[in-house]
Amino acid sequence: MKFRMLMEYPELSSGETSIAHLLVQVETPPTQESPDRRPLVVGLAIDKSKSMYGEKISSTLEAAAALVNWLTRHDQLAVVAYDSQVEVVQPLTPLTDKFSVIKKLENIHVGTSTNLSGGWLQALRSIEATETDNAFKRVILLTDGMANTGVISTPELVQIATDHYQRGISTTTIGFGRDFSENLLREISRAGGGNFYFIEGPEQAHEVFFKEFGDIAALFGQGLEVKLQPAQGVQIKELLNDVPHTIEENGEVIMRPGDLRSDDLKNIVLVLEIDGNRAGAVQGPLVQAECSFYNMIEGSRMERYDASVAVNFKPRPSDGYNKVVRLEALLAASSRAMIEASRIASEKDLSAAREILLRMIDRLEKSESVDPETIRTMIRRLREMEHNLEENLNVTRKHMMAGAMDAGRAYGSDFHYSGHVHDRIMEMPLTGQLDLYRCPELKSEIKRHVDNGYRFVIFDLTDLTYIDSSGIGTLIQISNWMRKRGGRMVLVNTQGSVEKIFTMSKLDEFFVFKDSQTDGRIYLEELIKSVPE
Repeated sequence: MKFRMLMEYPELSSGETSIAHLLVQVETPPTQESPDRRPLVVGLAIDKSKSMYGEKISSTLEAAAALVNWLTRHDQLAVVAYDSQVEVVQPLTPLTDKFSVIKKLENIHVGTSTNLSGGWLQALRSIEATETDNAFKRVILLTDGMANTGVISTPELVQIATDHYQRGISTTTIGFGRDFSENLLREISRAGGGNFYFIEGPEQAHEVFFKEFGDIAALFGQGLEVKLQPAQGVQIKELLNDVPHTIEENGEVIMRPGDLRSDDLKNIVLVLEIDGNRAGAVQGPLVQAECSFYNMIEGSRMERYDASVAVNFKPRPSDGYNKVVRLEALLAASSRAMIEASRIASEKDLSAAREILLRMIDRLEKSESVDPETIRTMIRRLREMEHNLEENLNVTRKHMMAGAMDAGRAYGSDFHYSGHVHDRIMEMPLTGQLDLYRCPELKSEIKRHVDNGYRFVIFDLTDLTYIDSSGIGTLIQISNWMRKRGGRMVLVNTQGSVEKIFTMSKLDEFFVFKDSQTDGRIYLEELIKSVPE
């Protein structure tokens, strides 16, 4: 196994504070039994007819999400959901960004009747075109009912299975409950070169998914724990990946990324704040790390690996950077943007959610040279999510024009406020860290002021030491609230690492920044003169 850490920059400034990304990698070897195992290309065709409502669909989607995490970066997956209509939930994609696939699974909802042939054929089509060499192609067809829409004749369905098996795509069928046609599903799996499973209860869904591929992606390790100890002058400010972790009082970070599969690669990106004066004066690595886990191939034996990372400190560091680290940081930031946009969209603030995605798209477009193909793929995913939010926002606006909603809800906010506004300017200091835990408190306070008619606000960031992606998302929301009331939000006294984060996030052109509270007041007072009552 390989355990390593890579810094984004080989050189940092010796005279100021820098923000940089650290990449932690855990790479496992292939299993001894199959060192060159064939990549998997899987199509999931999931029945979402009305009879799947409740525990059936939730257990199925939970098992499918577990399968996504269980497969490796070498594999590809397409997801199709069907009732009377067929929905391509996830076009065929390599499993390098598992989060976005799982989020799409979570958005599957039950519908009406069962167009089994339509869902199955779409899944077959989705994986047939892949050009992956020596790939093992299989569709998993899951249903709890009988085909009653589309092709329903058993001989015709069996012929579809036969034809695609001859073209290298096998079909496994899973019958859920007691109302499906067992004979039909057995015939399809037999002709399709796959397996047939009967699931009586939801608790069996996990077992079947993993039994189907159990000999291909073996469990390598469990109880994985990574400990990071930063040197003097170095702070670990944020994990960009969704990894369970704790931060100790001494600054040590302990991460628990989950099980290790054979022949896989785990990438974890962290944001470091590095004081060049203090860290540059210390001899030794910036961060030291220990990785430990139970090796399941070696009889659950505990294994430990060490790694460290260092940089050169110079008065004028070079502009060079590690492309691998930069790419992983961009991908992790994109996933965080999708998480944040999903969270804010769930609060009905669709415009703020779109703004987060658009800013991330802009950041990726400006960094396309890092890895054009991968970056363009991520941009397409973000644009797809942004397009869905735009459609929902347009629907909301149509309701507003029809008088179906009150003014506050029509704009997508998640709170009610009185219609009056005034021109008094609210000034508020932000201190310490604005992160996931502080954001609800800040939004709650701002809502109270908006209810009282405020539409102009100045945030003084003099004593704000750090802001994470949740904090940035919250400021975007507040800015939108003010603009929708004809007002404006101004940020003053941004400095140090906070200013660098705004620059890295490409938000230095989105927000209004002023050097002092006086400058902020002058700007707003001039603006107020031009704003109609």
